[in-house]
Amino acid sequence: MKLQKQPTLADTICDLRSRKIKRTFFSQINTLIDWDNIEELIDTDYSRGKSPVGKPSYSGLLLFKMFLFEKLVWLVWIE
Repeated sequence: MKLQKQPTLADTICDLRSRKIKRTFFSQINTLIDWDNIEELIDTDYSRGKSPVGKPSYSGLLLFKMFLFEKLVWLVWIE
């Protein structure tokens, strides 16, 4: 049986700092990029599936943001 370690105060503070940095980064990206124009471009070529069963499909803009984030992380990792 594993013992579960309770987070210390320092762990909590570091976690809050990293979350704040992430929120700041993403809010800056949202300020810099006009997502409406990009969404219009994506929607012209990407059609969402509409199946009567299962979960709804993801929007093209969300998929693009995930792709962009993956590339940004990859670039940071290489340096």
